Amino acid sequence: MQHFVLIFIIYGLTRSNTAVSAVILSFTIPAVLFSLISGVHVDRWDKRKILFFTNIIRSILILLFLVPNLHVGFMYTITFLIALTTQFFIPAGSAVVPLLVPKRFIMSANSVLYLGVYATMFLGYIFAGSFLLILGKPYTIIFLSFLFFASAFFILPIKPQYRNRDYKSKDIETSFFEELHEILPFIKKTRKVVQALVVLTIAQAVIFMFAVLGPGYVATILNVEVERLSLLLIAPAAFGMLIGAFLLGSIGKKFEFRWLSGIGFLLSGVIFALFAQAENVASVLPILIIFSVLVGFAISLIFIPGHATLQTETTEKLRGRIYGLLNALTGVVSFLPVVLAGGLADIIGVGTVVTGVGVIMIIVSIFFFVFA
Repeated sequence: MQHFVLIFIIYGLTRSNTAVSAVILSFTIPAVLFSLISGVHVDRWDKRKILFFTNIIRSILILLFLVPNLHVGFMYTITFLIALTTQFFIPAGSAVVPLLVPKRFIMSANSVLYLGVYATMFLGYIFAGSFLLILGKPYTIIFLSFLFFASAFFILPIKPQYRNRDYKSKDIETSFFEELHEILPFIKKTRKVVQALVVLTIAQAVIFMFAVLGPGYVATILNVEVERLSLLLIAPAAFGMLIGAFLLGSIGKKFEFRWLSGIGFLLSGVIFALFAQAENVASVLPILIIFSVLVGFAISLIFIPGHATLQTETTEKLRGRIYGLLNALTGVVSFLPVVLAGGLADIIGVGTVVTGVGVIMIIVSIFFFVFA
């Protein structure tokens, strides 16, 4: 909800796809600069405390958007700081799952986790535009701050079962770079981890590009208010993710990870290519919603098995660093596509760029089917 509220605010001020690209970059640049560092510290620190304090900090930072006549540059700075804090939250949140359930339940646990995530995404994406339309910017920002603050206290009851904490006793100054270096030989000899990192990185880059193109797509191709993006595309996609999470929880272990990823990329790529053909929202609304649900379902086929693979194939000692590496890779790989997506959309049109993204995803799916 926070991401899309900020995107709506920036697009409303600038009416520029390039400006939206800058918002996405302010989310992703901290991942490039700090994810590996945060990953090392997540492996050292109590993950419950990390989750608690990062939510408290984000609840305070987002209130800065209430400052009157805030310059767009300051908005980017605040977004950067929130994203920097999130670089500690993300690896801690992912790495804590195997500390709560036995290994044999990790796929099911991830499905339950993402069932909750996608359900709240479904509500959040609906409310993102609706709150701005009904309540306005100030009350929406206050509500977001309250959600971060409340979620911090829901983290307190969890009790991670740490099984290996002896490595923390090493000298901090000496071991930091040693611990960072440990993940390279591990990745080289663990093929499934490499596949999961590649799949999740590409998928996240595509989602960032969609976030850049979404407001312009709704405004210029569908010819409706940009705040309707939540209802028309994002909420149905989140519902599709919800369906995927439910199904993967029961039957996900029966299918190989690379095949699920290949199907996910192929299905979403075909639908992305078809999205650009929509012109009159009234006549294509049912098809548009169905396509959005299918895209969400396809994305769940990529993300849930990918995260389950990372968690089952890594040890507690390395897991935080692996997720830090994932965030860094996502930031690096996403940087150029995000910049190009916004710039090209302003030059050659949103529809053309959306079609191009779909074609790229189809090519990626073929690669997984043939070469992975």
